[in-house]
Amino acid sequence: MKKENTIEDYIIENHLDMPRIFNDYYHYVSTIIKNKQNINIEDEEEMIADVFLILWKNKDRLDRKAVFSPYIAGITKRVIYRKYREHSKNIEFSHNEVDLISNFNVDKIVEQKEMNDCITKNLKAMGKVEYEIFKKFYYEGKKVKQIAKEMHMTNSNVKTKLHRTRKKIKEILKVGGF
Repeated sequence: MKKENTIEDYIIENHLDMPRIFNDYYHYVSTIIKNKQNINIEDEEEMIADVFLILWKNKDRLDRKAVFSPYIAGITKRVIYRKYREHSKNIEFSHNEVDLISNFNVDKIVEQKEMNDCITKNLKAMGKVEYEIFKKFYYEGKKVKQIAKEMHMTNSNVKTKLHRTRKKIKEILKVGGF
């Protein structure tokens, strides 16, 4: 596995090497943004510029030992949510809809939906057995013993496959900025 760069790796003579960061992370930021639904090219370009501008504005407050990719992914997610909120403000709601919406934390709902979409998409790309075990355990609420019996496997084998699938999903979510 490739060693991940820290923020310190991008500091030259006490200055942040923004051209190198832009080169190394432009596609990463773009991918995180593209994974969100209903974003047009103009908004995407604006959000990418905002991410790098925020990074540059906060260059003096960076933890030099921190791994860079989760840091920039976090900035990207905040920029996307800010854009989503701006867009949401332009939509008119009736009085009843406003009352209903105010009872929910929109950011959490949106983030949860995006995370679920990411998990579902990547689960389907995994092996059929892993997908079925994960689905039965987490979505259907079945016990390991019941899954093992249905799939003609040992309990231990089911637990191992669940553990490995969770580990893969955790990595996918990390790369996706969650």
